[in-house]
Amino acid sequence: MKSVLVKASVAVMAVGSLAACSGGSGGAHTSGNDKGPPVHAPAAAPSSKLKVPAAYDTSRGWQLSGKQLGSYAVLPHAGGIATMTSTGSAYRVTLRDAATGRVRWTGKPFKDLSESETPGLVVVPVGGKDYLVAWSRGETGGDALSKAAQVYAVDSYAADGSGDAVAPTHHAEIPATDYGTGRVTGAGERLLIPVTDKREVALDVATGRTTTYDTGSLKVPGCSSCAYGNEVAALTGQEPVVLNEGGGAFGVPGSWDDDRIAPAEADPATGMVWPGSGGHLIARWEERDGGSHNVWAVLDGRTGRVQASVLCAKPFIGTGEAPGSALSPNGRYLVSEHLAFDLRAKKGHCFEETGDTKPLTFTSVTDDGIAYGTSLTKGKSLTGTTAPVRLSLATGSPEPLAEGERTPIADFDGVGVFTHVVGDVPFLVVYRHKG
Repeated sequence: MKSVLVKASVAVMAVGSLAACSGGSGGAHTSGNDKGPPVHAPAAAPSSKLKVPAAYDTSRGWQLSGKQLGSYAVLPHAGGIATMTSTGSAYRVTLRDAATGRVRWTGKPFKDLSESETPGLVVVPVGGKDYLVAWSRGETGGDALSKAAQVYAVDSYAADGSGDAVAPTHHAEIPATDYGTGRVTGAGERLLIPVTDKREVALDVATGRTTTYDTGSLKVPGCSSCAYGNEVAALTGQEPVVLNEGGGAFGVPGSWDDDRIAPAEADPATGMVWPGSGGHLIARWEERDGGSHNVWAVLDGRTGRVQASVLCAKPFIGTGEAPGSALSPNGRYLVSEHLAFDLRAKKGHCFEETGDTKPLTFTSVTDDGIAYGTSLTKGKSLTGTTAPVRLSLATGSPEPLAEGERTPIADFDGVGVFTHVVGDVPFLVVYRHKG
């Protein structure tokens, strides 16, 4: 697979891209591969007060740390935070209430099929509901005469379960190969499983139904010359979004193509597309007539309709990675690294680096249109140092936060979610909104 799906599961913030998390992407945040016993005790009150933006109340909240944390993901529609912890090769997922830290349910233990890779944890939103998916890849079966089979084992959980040994709503085993396979990713409204370089399986986590796509036979709408190099870039509920990176073309066969929906400023022969949060797509074109900007847009994944777009200075140093994104719980605001969009006002803002300004990267956005992220000061290293920033999408004007403030990796259900490390112990800290 090309980098188009590197951060796809990042569609829901703190999964893949904060990894998010997930993902992109593709999976969840991982605090370490502790092999101690899983701990499902009630969450503790925060042991220390972090320096955070003024909107959060550090006197009200909860935290997890160390072996209680493991891998984690947020479920904004369900108002929950999931963790995946281990005992040896056995893993289990736990869903906690985001506001209180109370355990809602704990899944049945399952075995990791891989000896060298922690299982993945992905959140897939379907029809306004969150589904939690745990997956691993490895061998199953086999004996003295027969070879073991390579498979992806995928367990899907509905977020509204209860109990202390919840079975997955659906269990699927998808054939894999020893080569050409990658991570399972949330690619929109379904899960994308890369069986081989030429064959991919889409899993509907709500129904358990699978659909196999042969990339050699997929057609890119509106591009008669795109005979080779086609790939599944994202998934709607029913159809794939097919991309030909070399041809700069993408669309949903039989429905729409990027030539017809590209903004007026865009060169339609230069299109790229990635899955975004909440069923949206993130698209990019070069500016017409060799202009010095790129055109970025948020699209409706099913119709291709442009929901908001913005001209953005071309970066000094480009990247081949897919952009992560986060959607506000009410669905109005979307941020994607250096981009911020108000989908209701159909307006976008760009904070790419220019000759006068530092690049900004946003990782979360609230229902009030407040985005949090960091600015990057380029130094002698490629990464440089960062500083916290806040953006009001109502004005489009960013402002620096106090030095040392931590910005939330997610904000939903009246809480902000933060991370920090003390020594080598990771912490996830949740603070309530003030008021």
